[in-house]
Amino acid sequence: MTIDSHRRSRTLRAKTKENTQQMITFLLGKEWFALPINKIQKVVPLGQIYGDPQGKGIGLTHYQGQELMVIDVARRIFGMETLSVHLDRDQTRFLLIINVENEQMVGLPIDSPPSMLRVAKSAFIPLPDIYLTQDNIRCISSTFIQVNEQNSFFLLDVHQLI
Repeated sequence: MTIDSHRRSRTLRAKTKENTQQMITFLLGKEWFALPINKIQKVVPLGQIYGDPQGKGIGLTHYQGQELMVIDVARRIFGMETLSVHLDRDQTRFLLIINVENEQMVGLPIDSPPSMLRVAKSAFIPLPDIYLTQDNIRCISSTFIQVNEQNSFFLLDVHQLI
């Protein structure tokens, strides 16, 4: 085989590669969730949350010298108390700082370290409409990501979370 044919072969393989999207994934309860990486501003260790005396799941924390609204993502998704009540005191929690409209940021506390995953566009599979109407898991888009036979990730809808 000549050098020229090797180049053509590599070029052809590069053109046939499927487009992918980078996602941040994390575990809440027993379910895996994902957000597109372009929605995430930063991931930081979670500091103290205050300003939620009635326990509604909306609080504040300090971030870069200003107040940042924190939304209890577990409460929004599952409609129940925060999952962190059942965690070890020594376990580190994290805050996903996400971009919302008008360049505002909101914090989402998560109980597991997030990880990054590159997902092929074909891995996004629509959820059945009947599942979405049952209100099992809230704030998910109409798709989930199936990466392999073992793991599926629900794709969160940032606008529904807010």
